[in-house]
Amino acid sequence: VIRQLFPTATVERARAHLEAAVERHLSSAVAAGAIDRMPAELPLEERIAAAYTHAPENAPASWVSAIRTAPAFHHHLFRDAALCSVVKRLTGREPCVAARYNCRCKLKAAAGAAFPWHQDHAFFRMQYALRGEAPRRLLAAWAPLTEVGATNGGVQLSPGSHRAGFVPHRREGGFLTAARGAFAARSGGPAAAAPEAVLPVLSPGDVLLFTDLTMHRSGVSCASTARWSADWAYELEEGDTVCPPLGAGAATTEAVAVAAGEAAAAGVAVAAAEPTAPAGQQRPNRGVRAAAPPEERLDPPRV
Repeated sequence: VIRQLFPTATVERARAHLEAAVERHLSSAVAAGAIDRMPAELPLEERIAAAYTHAPENAPASWVSAIRTAPAFHHHLFRDAALCSVVKRLTGREPCVAARYNCRCKLKAAAGAAFPWHQDHAFFRMQYALRGEAPRRLLAAWAPLTEVGATNGGVQLSPGSHRAGFVPHRREGGFLTAARGAFAARSGGPAAAAPEAVLPVLSPGDVLLFTDLTMHRSGVSCASTARWSADWAYELEEGDTVCPPLGAGAATTEAVAVAAGEAAAAGVAVAAAEPTAPAGQQRPNRGVRAAAPPEERLDPPRV
């Protein structure tokens, strides 16, 4: 977790973009009869929750189409200069933003927006295969646009779980999830053991960074307001210090902690380092495109 990395103006710019998107969505929903009224002017986290109070499952969980060409996200957030600096320290080269991103809204009791234990690599492998490409290794970034914690379905992570390598996943209840006992079997623990979990409390301005092999999940929200967040990823290369091997035995945490410490010494406030890193510049012919990549249409939203 890197605390208060993003300037207030960057967060407010992203929130303002979403407020306009919510306004358009609610106007269309009223016209289509999906909701019966247009809620009064309310803060971002309250307005859509008020509109879908009686049917939270009907509210959009993914707002990827609303940010597809938004500079507030693609330039100011995904390519924030301080974040680029951290990633460059971790990889030793200019960061490359992957063509994989999303913006999510989680409402109270919306079970479809909660996700079981999984590794992002399971989704990434599938997404690249559907595009006829070899899978790439990625490093995930997750930024809250509202206060996030246990009550509104925050992200739970299992520190050090990347050391078990890539574990088998299966379809369960409409989601891709780590097969029961797979993590314990790889990590040498009891067959029934669940991953040890931490759930960081995050505020707008913070960013959570983790590898594509870090086990994580998110629960159902009990809050009366919406949880808004953005997530994206950065391309890694096999052999990068922050790219754990797909086989068991990765020792990424320690290396990341060292790199994160160097970043902190350079003026970046780093709190707790698990596999980590984000940043900015795109490589030619790879980054965010105007048209929706196949994975954005086919991927069940990550946490």
